Parts: sequence; structure tokens; C-alpha cells
Amino acid sequence: MSKRTHPSTTTTTSTRKKPRRSSRVARQKYGPSWSGTTSDTNTILVLDTRKNQASHYDAKKSRLNLLQDVWEYKIIPLLHVTELAVLRRTCAWFERHWQDFLARNQIRVPQDLPTIEKAMFFASILSEQKEFTKDSPLVVLLSEGEHSVDGNMTDEDGQVHETFMEITCENISFIGQGSNKTTVCGGFGVGNKKNVTLKNLTLTNPNGYGLAVQGEEALVDLLDVTFQKCAKAGMGLLCGSFVKVTQCEFSQNRDCGVVVVVGARGSFTNCTFHHNEKSGILAHGEDTLVEIHGEQTEIHHNNNAAGLAAVNNATTNIYIPSRPLTAVVHDNEYRDLDSAVNGKIQSQLSSSSLELTVIHRDGESM
Repeated sequence: MSKRTHPSTTTTTSTRKKPRRSSRVARQKYGPSWSGTTSDTNTILVLDTRKNQASHYDAKKSRLNLLQDVWEYKIIPLLHVTELAVLRRTCAWFERHWQDFLARNQIRVPQDLPTIEKAMFFASILSEQKEFTKDSPLVVLLSEGEHSVDGNMTDEDGQVHETFMEITCENISFIGQGSNKTTVCGGFGVGNKKNVTLKNLTLTNPNGYGLAVQGEEALVDLLDVTFQKCAKAGMGLLCGSFVKVTQCEFSQNRDCGVVVVVGARGSFTNCTFHHNEKSGILAHGEDTLVEIHGEQTEIHHNNNAAGLAAVNNATTNIYIPSRPLTAVVHDNEYRDLDSAVNGKIQSQLSSSSLELTVIHRDGESM
């Protein structure tokens, strides 16, 4: 019996492989270990600058510590300082980064902490652990753009101030990128804190003051700050506080540009006060003092009240002998000067003498 055989069937399949794109040019540019593509400019920069060192990573042989580089340049920048504060307990490497952060005396918003309020909370904790001084303050550095204050503050009288943040430590500076670049949507409160600085930013609070300062221990320094469109006065000073203000602007606030009351003192140099709903500057009450310096000072086009007012035994001194008073205070809707109820406005009339001459007292020009 013959063995039955089946004819073999041969199936021929023809598969055409997709030609591989040559990477010769890229390997010449980025090194022999390059094997892919990327559009990330930082990665390309690293590949380009280190192409002569490139090799397959071997922890025992490689001259590149890629693992540390990934942590150093990719992961650490993503951590907020609160996370770094927790991780520093896990190993000496994180502790070193924490110490580097402390040495900077700086909190960046939003890079280190996402909001200005979280930065203030963290600053209060840091100030308990490290001593900051007037010459070496803690700096809260604000990026370009808008920074919102979302919380509220309750004062000693139980009054709630919306979108308002209390500055709770001394020797601290809030610095923006410029009054036309960094805007804080909300207000700040300073109570009996020394050496607080605001610089290079705009404050606009739709619910109240842009800045309120009170207490005999309060010392605040302002430089290139714009107070604009606040629901109350742009700035309020009271209860013996002292504020030094340089090259600042107070405009379009729904009350006065600045209110100085209850024995507070304000020194203003090269500032402008215009288009506020009431006075540009109002000084009110016994022992209240306002000093005005600088040839760039101008108080104009304020509405419904005097441009410059010193009332109820308050005093305002003007130290600008190089310009006539009518060039400094002018075109205010109600009147330019007011000194009702024993108020007094004085001016330095000669640059050769610091003597002051009363020019307006108890509502009358002298």
C-alpha cells in the first residue's frame, strides 16, 4: 500500500519593510548615543552641549550623573517649598536644597508658592526660625501678572475686610516687576510691624483700602507703587504709624488718594494724586503730620473735596521751594487747599532756608 502524500503548498508572502530614517546627521550633532527625536529645547540644549560626553548610561562608568541631573534640573524646580520642607528630613541631599532656599532670603510667587497669601503664611513660619533684619529682609518676589488676595481679615473692632491680607511679620519686602507689570488684586494691612516694604507693583482692592497701616510701631516704606481703583482710600494711615512714600501714584480711588489720621505721619516724595473721588491727601486730627517733597509732586483733578486738606488740628508741610504752589496743587474740582477747624498748611518758600511759612490756616489763605 503506497503511502499517500499530500502535495506541499508553499505560500509566499512578500513583506516590504518601511525604510528606516537615517539618524546619521542627528548623531553627528547630538552624539553617538542619540536614538530618538525631541522638540524640547532644553533637552536639545543638553544634548548639544554634552554630545562629546554622550554614552549609554552606566552608573559605575559614566562621567555623567544623569540621575542627579534629573532631580536637580527637572524635579526640584517642580517642588513648592512646603514640599521641600517635608522632604528635607528624608536625606542630606534634600536638606542641602532646603538650606540653599533659606540662604536666598526669598520666596518667589508662584514658583516657590502658588499664591501671595501662602507666601505670607510661610514667611511667618520662617521669621520664627530665622532672624531677618532691615538690611537683610525676607523678600517675597512677585512675578509679572495679577496676584489675587482671596481671604478676609478681621480687625480689632471685629470689622471684616474682604480681599485683605495682614502682613504678620517684620523685616519683609513685597517686590513686583514694576507697577505696570505686577498687580495685586486686594489689599494689605500692617499693624505695629517695622520695616515693611512694598515696591514695584500696583494695588487695587475692589472691597476696601489698598494699604492700611496702624500702630505707633508701624514703619512702612513704599517705592514705585500705584494705588488704583480701590473701594476706599488708596492708603490709610492711623494711630501713630509712619510711612515713607517715594514715586508712587494714587488715582481713581473711590475715596481719597491718602487718608492720614489719629497722629499718623506720612512723608511723600515725587508722588502724584489725581482723579480720586475725594481729596488727593487728607490729614485729619491732632498730631497728624504730612510732609511733601520732590519737584515731581502733583495733586490735581480730584473731585468733591479739596485736593490737599489738613483739618482738625492736622498739619501739612510742603518742601518744594523751586515750584510755585499753584503748579503743585491745581485743577481740583472743589478747591485746591482746605485747612478747616485749626488745620494748617505750611510751605518752604526759599531753598536757602528750611523755615516754613503758613500759607493756609483754618480755611483761609494767609
